[in-house]
Amino acid sequence: MDYAKALEFLDLRRETLWNLGLERIRIVSERLGNPHRAFPCVHVAGTNGKGSFCALLASVLKEAGHKTGLYVSPHLCEVRERIQVDGGRISKEDFGRALAAVREAETEPATYFEALTAAAFLHFREAKSDVAVVESGLGGRLDATNVLERPLLSVVTSIGLDHQEHLGGTLAAIAGEKAGIFKRGSPCLIGEEALEPRAVLEARARELGCQFHGRQTRLEAVSTDWERGFQEVEGPFGRCRLGLLGSAALGNAGLVCDAAGLLRERGLDIPDEALRRGLERVRWPGRFQVVQAGGRPLVLDGAHNPAAMERFVSTWTSSPFSGRRSNFIIGMLADKDHESMVRLLAPHLREAIVVRPDSPRALEPESLAARLRAAGCPKVAIARSPAEALGAWLQSGAEAGAVCGSFYLVGGVLRALGRLP
Repeated sequence: MDYAKALEFLDLRRETLWNLGLERIRIVSERLGNPHRAFPCVHVAGTNGKGSFCALLASVLKEAGHKTGLYVSPHLCEVRERIQVDGGRISKEDFGRALAAVREAETEPATYFEALTAAAFLHFREAKSDVAVVESGLGGRLDATNVLERPLLSVVTSIGLDHQEHLGGTLAAIAGEKAGIFKRGSPCLIGEEALEPRAVLEARARELGCQFHGRQTRLEAVSTDWERGFQEVEGPFGRCRLGLLGSAALGNAGLVCDAAGLLRERGLDIPDEALRRGLERVRWPGRFQVVQAGGRPLVLDGAHNPAAMERFVSTWTSSPFSGRRSNFIIGMLADKDHESMVRLLAPHLREAIVVRPDSPRALEPESLAARLRAAGCPKVAIARSPAEALGAWLQSGAEAGAVCGSFYLVGGVLRALGRLP
């Protein structure tokens, strides 16, 4: 199967169609020879922060000399971003071969995410990865990645309200679903500190006899270069330049330090210098990413649910960009809590350009524009595409701006800018 055929194969599975459960992925994995058993792994769940955490930890492990697989979602511009080994995405040829093998192993059609998960594990086995860092897709208990049987470490970065139609309507219910990745005898690391969801996570860990570890490392920002997109941070490894901005990035990097300590106890060699270099070398697009467009700073941030939007707003208001004449490009998905996201964002808007993200789940721009006007945004325009929205932003005279509300939108603007990840 060539790359074009592989993309057609995935398109037929529809990325937006979720059918949670482990039966299909277990059958496919068995018929592929259970590739997920070929390498030790770190399994990561969480409402927000898990992608950044995974990218940071994979970089640290690579710098420590371990051949490291990385499986994350969603992608911004191209699906192969999701499957990487040592920072290099899977080749088109290997991607096609892996999906062909998955197709042959099916007894009934796997979902889009299940097919990619099986392909990722197959690729990591064929690449002879020493270790893999695996991000869950939705929830944890019934997510396809939960075919993993005994991870070196299970991590839950945070708990927030998102995907309630699948995971439940309370923080406790969502925490219970995320805790489904815990495996008997494997240690757990928890970044969430709110009492209600943390209690659920801790109770599940006790049931399984898992060592339970909370966040310990607190990194300190010494200075921040907002225009160039990095902050100097002080940690147990000394000082390093972290290529991610904001307090959430500091928290994710600190949690990676905690994970590195626990993985050392599990037998992985991770020197402090590898920890420092690994944190320094990560660039993770779409997470308060600052690019220059027309000689002006434009921040790209997925901010795709209320908790993520709250963190984005906090970082934005801490930045010098918030004091400049700004214009935002905004798009959201209809199945998200866009009303809460609008309430959080609207007080910081002077003007906005609304556009439909490239997803069948997108909220129509006319609907979003009406909500923004009702929330007090004085000037709202509608664009027909991310490229048109970017052109309007460039012509608006804004001194700074942001693209937020959806990773699909961020990907569309990155393509329009010609800045593919």
